[in-house]
Amino acid sequence: MKKKVEQKMIFAKKRDYNLITPCCGKVNKNGAFQHSENFGKKFGYCFSCGKTTAPLPIWVDGNNNEFIWNNELRKFEKRFKSLDIETTSLVPKQQELPVQKFINENEIWKHFYVEPENNLLRYLRKNYGDDKIDEVKEMYAIGTYTDGGTMFWSININNNVQKLKISYYNENGKRTNNFKVPYTNDSGYYSCLFGEHLLIKGCKSQVVILVESEKTAIVGAILFPNHYTWLAYGGLNGLTESKGEVLKGFEKVLIVPDFSENAVNAIQKRIDLLNHQGFNLKIWNLVSGIDDENLKKLGLYNCDLEDIFRNQENPIFNSLL
Repeated sequence: MKKKVEQKMIFAKKRDYNLITPCCGKVNKNGAFQHSENFGKKFGYCFSCGKTTAPLPIWVDGNNNEFIWNNELRKFEKRFKSLDIETTSLVPKQQELPVQKFINENEIWKHFYVEPENNLLRYLRKNYGDDKIDEVKEMYAIGTYTDGGTMFWSININNNVQKLKISYYNENGKRTNNFKVPYTNDSGYYSCLFGEHLLIKGCKSQVVILVESEKTAIVGAILFPNHYTWLAYGGLNGLTESKGEVLKGFEKVLIVPDFSENAVNAIQKRIDLLNHQGFNLKIWNLVSGIDDENLKKLGLYNCDLEDIFRNQENPIFNSLL
């Protein structure tokens, strides 16, 4: 009878900035790919795309013969260690990533005063009032694109505009699956944390809360303007080392994942990797101990945090105070 061999990956502390990443196929110039120390440089974790590249699972029989599973033939095949060679150096080197560029700040103000405003701003005004929305609109420089999209600018701590993400919302404030990214990495425009410009240089005592979506960060700033600085990393795999670099040295950075086991597990894995690189991040799991099945019964599974924030009688809301 064959038994599966436990293979625990140990990540190298020093990055190789010259290798070609097995997941993205790009030169690891920004160090986003952290290779494995025990399995070789073709295996590891990529902070850019969020993928883990791992060796094939191994099984052994009673005679310590090693086997791998051939999924195409649906059977075990004997493993030959001679085939497990390092192939990273055999991949042809691709063109290096372009130098960082910045977007002219004038582009922000071209879209800031557009009327009618996008659906998200109109929804927020309806629920929270004009005064609060005017404040957060300016705070995060939220614009309206020509086709009604909501414009989220990535502005870094030095007030340089790095990138733009255009998202689309329904009238009820729910995000659709459509989005645009006019300025691309290939052209030299790289993301930073949404709201990064709100960080105060040298003030490491700021309490920073990181959430997944830009909308959640905005609503958090509306409801808790004096408690925390709300930033967003943009998507489940959006918290990369390069984005988070600005947070090194901060005393209290709390990450609030979305309400699902997958989101919590994914961000916990990311936190473990980043803290290994000198960060001080902690997870703030507002649904700790509640599995997906019970989250669905409670109507919280994959729920937009804004729905919970708006219900001030919810115990989760009170836990933030």
